[in-house]
This record gives sequence, structure tokens and C-alpha cells, in this order.
Amino acid sequence: MTAPLFWVSPEALASAGPGAVVQVAGEEARHALAAQRLAVGEPVLVSDAVGSRAWGRIVAARPGREPTFDVRLAGIEHVSPRLPELVLVQALAKQRRDEDAVASATGLGVDRLIPWQAARSVPRWDGAKAERGRERWEQIVRAEGKVARRAWLPVVEPVTGAAALAARLEGEIAAGVAHGIVLHEEAARPLARRLAAAAGAARIYLVIGPEGSIAPGELAAFETAGAVTARLGPEVLRTALATAAALTLACHVLGRWAE
Repeated sequence: MTAPLFWVSPEALASAGPGAVVQVAGEEARHALAAQRLAVGEPVLVSDAVGSRAWGRIVAARPGREPTFDVRLAGIEHVSPRLPELVLVQALAKQRRDEDAVASATGLGVDRLIPWQAARSVPRWDGAKAERGRERWEQIVRAEGKVARRAWLPVVEPVTGAAALAARLEGEIAAGVAHGIVLHEEAARPLARRLAAAAGAARIYLVIGPEGSIAPGELAAFETAGAVTARLGPEVLRTALATAAALTLACHVLGRWAE
């Protein structure tokens, strides 16, 4: 079984190398020592969530109210960001299906997450709910990133609306740095073909609608901005399943799983 991973600050790994001792503290240490019952001598991974991932063994453990443990590193790697950058624009969905989508996307290697307040989204991230919702997504990302042993964690952006999203897509598509792909059950072209055509871009946006589908006005705005539509298959999928299926296909078509 792969050793468990724990998050540390970027400063902790900035100049670390084999033989260095790195301390893990706070909730990460509490989870390791109290929940997972890890002990001295056991192998672990540590990551700064921005590209550095190291491996080693626990050499000291201090449980208690303010737990910490020390890891002596055997090696460290610095992982480059993958290109094209995969950006998931995930519509807010009822019954926390958007959170299920975020969890799957993190495990499947998405690079950036944009919460989308779609016209047909049942949840509303208004006022203080917007920041609380984003923080909740960040918590899911950190938890799922640990399970996936990721070196990079996806950035969770503030919630956006269709007009702002369309303007962003228009600017980046016109500049030639991005492709926008909107999943829609009535699209003529399959997603695999759209992804293959977008493989040379620096960034690919995958736009996933809410349970009630994307409103016609929103779809028109995205297409006017230069985005294209794509379908997954003959079945209509719930938003969380559509996200998982789309990103699985993207990992295959873009060669991420061939590395």
C-alpha cells in the first residue's frame, strides 16, 4: 500500500533534501497520530501542495493536545504542472452533488476549480455563503488530494456567474491560450474529438451544468464567446457523474495516464 500523505508548508520543503528532517503539525499530525495510529519507523509522504512531494519515515512522534511528528526524508521530487491545464467549471447542484463532483475531480487530477452559479442551480451562494461554499470546496480538495497523493492541489476560485464566465472564455479563446468545452446532451460532437482538437492549448475549460441542464441563454453566451459543445454519450448523466466521466476521458485523451 502507498504510504499516506500529509500536507506541510512550502517553506518546509523549499530547501529540503535527502536526510533533512521535516516536522508535521496541527490537524495533519493529529490525523496521523490519533486517527491513523502511525508510529515511529513508518513510511509517509509529505507535500507542500504546490509541486514538491517527499518521502521518508517518521523518526519522532509527539501526540497530545498539540501533536507533531518528524519525518526524515529519503528523497524528494519537484513535479511540474501538467499541460494543458484542466479547468473544471462546476455548476452548483442540489443535494451536494457539486461536492461529489469536486471530490472526483480532485482525485482525477483537475488543476483548477471554478464554482458556477448557473441560472438553474438550486443552491444559491449569496453573500457570506459564497466564501463559506468556497472554503468547503477547499476542504474537500485537501482531503481528496491526500487520498490521491497529489503534489499539486487544484486552486478553488470564487463563485462566478454566466456573464463573467463567458467574458473570461471570450478573452482567453480569442488570445489563443484556451479552449472552452461545454458538456451538453444535445451536442453533435463527442467529447473525445473536442479534447483531441484542444490538446495543444495551454488551458482547457470543461463546463458542467447543474441538474436541470444549462439554460439556453447561458449556452448561447458560451458559444458566442467561442466555446464549443460536446456530448459524453447517449445517456444523460447527473452532474457529478458527468464530471467524473468527462475528466476520466480527458485524462485518457490528453495522455495524462500514459505518463
